[in-house]
Amino acid sequence: MRTKSTTTDLVSDADDDAEQLIAGRIRAERPDDAIVAEEGSAGGSGATGIRWLVDPLDGTINFLYGIPHWCVSVACADAEGILAGVVYDPLREELFRAERGGGAWLGDRRLAATSLSDLALALVATGFSYAAEERSAQAALYAGVAGRIRDVRRAGSAALDLAYVAAARVDAYFELIRSPWDSAAGSLLVLEAGGMVSEIAEPTLPGGPNLVASGRGIHASLCALVGVQSRGNSID
Repeated sequence: MRTKSTTTDLVSDADDDAEQLIAGRIRAERPDDAIVAEEGSAGGSGATGIRWLVDPLDGTINFLYGIPHWCVSVACADAEGILAGVVYDPLREELFRAERGGGAWLGDRRLAATSLSDLALALVATGFSYAAEERSAQAALYAGVAGRIRDVRRAGSAALDLAYVAAARVDAYFELIRSPWDSAAGSLLVLEAGGMVSEIAEPTLPGGPNLVASGRGIHASLCALVGVQSRGNSID
């Protein structure tokens, strides 16, 4: 066991083992592709222009506490953006997958993000920073958001939150995301499910998010509420 960004941001042996397995499989099949993984695995010359973004265990704290909500997230990107992505929940045996231009799927069921148009009725997922000062600012922001929507869910896995937006299990999601492997596969799922994703480099509000994903009907209003400029990224 070791830590990363703070003393509460833990890395388990399972994180390292899963990453080594995934990175090893990619290197064996695609030796010239680049690999960028959460726990530090890297490889390939990048000569193909293809880059793999690997989060071997998203929701590590849930995993360590025995909370059954964590997943594996793998995305493949090219010069135009995310080409394909998968989010796998091994405990529920659910594989969310998307390919650019090919839709988002859970098993053989095609996914569609919510058609909700009233933000006041939206069930919205979110997450908190491991840094205490940021978390305090986020709590103040989210307290204001909670009174403008149906309710908030904080489950502990960004990748699964995004997959759930694609599957309309929640209507929207927002969070401060600093690592591309946390959101790459999930963002493609949302887009291919007909939703929208807006992302900025840094939050504009103290403790605010830099990524918002939702169904189209509530996207602009949610972005305005949490201080993220709606960029209108969607797939028609």
